[in-house]
Amino acid sequence: MAYPTFICAYEKDHNPPLDEEADQWFNRARYLEEELGRWPEVVALYEKAIAKDHWKAMHNLAQLYRVGEPGTEKNPGIKKDTIKMLELYERMVKLKVPLGYYNWAVIAENGRGVLKSDRMASSYMFQAAQLGSPLAQVRIGQYFAYELPRHKQDDDMAERYYRCAGAQDNPYAIEKTASFYDTAKENKPRSLFYYQRAASMGSSTGFGYLSGVFESKPEPMYNLGYRPNLELHELYVKLSNQLDANPALRFPNLMKDHPLPAHPTQGFDAEHPDRRPML
Repeated sequence: MAYPTFICAYEKDHNPPLDEEADQWFNRARYLEEELGRWPEVVALYEKAIAKDHWKAMHNLAQLYRVGEPGTEKNPGIKKDTIKMLELYERMVKLKVPLGYYNWAVIAENGRGVLKSDRMASSYMFQAAQLGSPLAQVRIGQYFAYELPRHKQDDDMAERYYRCAGAQDNPYAIEKTASFYDTAKENKPRSLFYYQRAASMGSSTGFGYLSGVFESKPEPMYNLGYRPNLELHELYVKLSNQLDANPALRFPNLMKDHPLPAHPTQGFDAEHPDRRPML
């Protein structure tokens, strides 16, 4: 198939603005959902926010309808409802929310509630990427890097999508970008650069790589070729433990305060050994 021209767009530039009052209802619903599981109140608050086109509430409520939630006699749960899930995703698409296009691509790809259609899935995935969805961008990067026949794989095109996704504030997308640089490009310092960026945003996976890379033991299981460094290992274990105790914790100054050392053979970046990676 003919692929659309690559565009590096950021999700934040395309997401519709959120009504302030609706956002307060949304945040209250999230608290009740995560801390208490008071499902009738959660649904009611999400629906109030949705009435004011709060697309994040649409996404969260759709997810609840997708999986369902068990309840009790005093606290009724949420029944799975594919129709309601699809209606919310469709509403997100009508509002041109990047995440809405991504959600629709996924359900078309998996045949969840709609006729399974690779063509529809591809169309919505590319639209989501062009609107800046980092999840769609890493999905397309994965396609170019790993899913085509070997002689048709295109690491250069994949890298464009991964780098665009890795520049956004989505830890999962940043982790996937780190993995791409490790496996497809074999650029170990740039891979660790992205794992550190993910860690700064509260990624336990990112901290797992950072602490493991610098761990000192006879045969490190996975060190990306870095030399052991007890001080750095202990630093990342300490920060990881803080994150475990408070998952909402973020480390915005991590990359500035603790710049990564040069890789023993690849320097700061395999392509530019003397230059630290940039987004």
